Amino acid sequence: MSRFSAPLDYDFTTVLGAVDRAVPRTFGSMDSVRMVGNDSHRHYAFAATRGPFDAFAVGPTVHLRSTLAYSARGFFKPIIGPTISAGCGVGDGDVKPRIRVELSTPLTLREDWHLSSRVALERVAPASSDARDRCDVTILHYDVTERVVDAARSGIRAHLSDIDRRIANVDLRDRFDSWWGTLAKPIRLTDGVWLALRPRRLSIGNVSGHEHVLTIPVTLEASPEIVTSDSEPATDTIPLPPLGRDTTAEGFHVTLDGIVDYAAASEALSDALRGKTVTEAGRTINVTTITVAPVSKGRLALAVNFTGDANGMLRFTGTPVFDPATRTIAVPDLDYDLATDDRLIRMFAWLRSDAMRETFRKKAHVSAEPALAKGRALLLAGLNRQIGDALTLRAVVDTVGVTGLYVTRSGIVVRADASGTASVAVKFQ
Repeated sequence: MSRFSAPLDYDFTTVLGAVDRAVPRTFGSMDSVRMVGNDSHRHYAFAATRGPFDAFAVGPTVHLRSTLAYSARGFFKPIIGPTISAGCGVGDGDVKPRIRVELSTPLTLREDWHLSSRVALERVAPASSDARDRCDVTILHYDVTERVVDAARSGIRAHLSDIDRRIANVDLRDRFDSWWGTLAKPIRLTDGVWLALRPRRLSIGNVSGHEHVLTIPVTLEASPEIVTSDSEPATDTIPLPPLGRDTTAEGFHVTLDGIVDYAAASEALSDALRGKTVTEAGRTINVTTITVAPVSKGRLALAVNFTGDANGMLRFTGTPVFDPATRTIAVPDLDYDLATDDRLIRMFAWLRSDAMRETFRKKAHVSAEPALAKGRALLLAGLNRQIGDALTLRAVVDTVGVTGLYVTRSGIVVRADASGTASVAVKFQ
């Protein structure tokens, strides 16, 4: 299983509408007259209007702020005479006192792809310490400010659960489902070669935010595979699974095959050994060309053509292995083919010598790097690209470790495990 980092940036200002609908716009009424304590001679009334919420994030917490502007009027009924009144913000040109409201909540995703919150009331207080944001009704010798604050606090607190319910109605499944399907489509690397990411699971870690954007650290678990097919291969796409919980992305692992064809192997060995001289019993031969071919049971045959004190061809066979020190394909058990007991050997017995065999064992090395580099380049091309309008893949291949060699009709297959780190940048609105 491979794990890709897929951080999502989510503009959470879209939840402001849900909050705005859950919290009352007005508090109190000028028609609702209240007694000051137990004093039947003193009464007051107020009416507050809430402005829209704005939002910002600090770390994992989203803060929501709004300002209430209010009017208040006090009434004093003396024992004898008419009721007199005075107030704050009641005239057409009067500046209304303000109250600042602040809510806070962690915001994350639930398993069912709905948003989740736990809204708390952080602050209800005068917007400033200035006199303009307090209402002291002089005829009552009474500051109405705290009464308005208390009423706003009670009114908002009564709707906190409504806010959570409305935020929980925000469903992001469709958006995730869309790019999940996009990731499931095979990526063409070259003719007949495809990279299938095979996404399996999504999980998130601890959400953080800045200003109006939340960063949701998503880890994509996948089973990437390189597939050979003349046409786009079918994939076993699974539906978007429930969201899991996790914190880290450990990187990807993809098995890739590099192929060293026999013509290339023959050319490489011929270039390395052409002109090489081998002397045995005072006689010398010069290597001219080497031809590599497959034989049974996963072995290779090397046909060595030579001139000199004898002219002809010697045939060796052996099982290829990967030498990690030199990053080459070697044949350490190379030995004379049993069928080489022919007329040439009968005529020149000295050709069948330990020195001759050791020379070819040591020198018969073919570099695996070109084949591995080609596979690595194809994989990087597949994992660094734009997919549709919403997804961008980025990857770095850290290591390519050979896990096996296979002799096939078409060439020597160098199988390797490519490991690295990858991310999926999602344009998420």
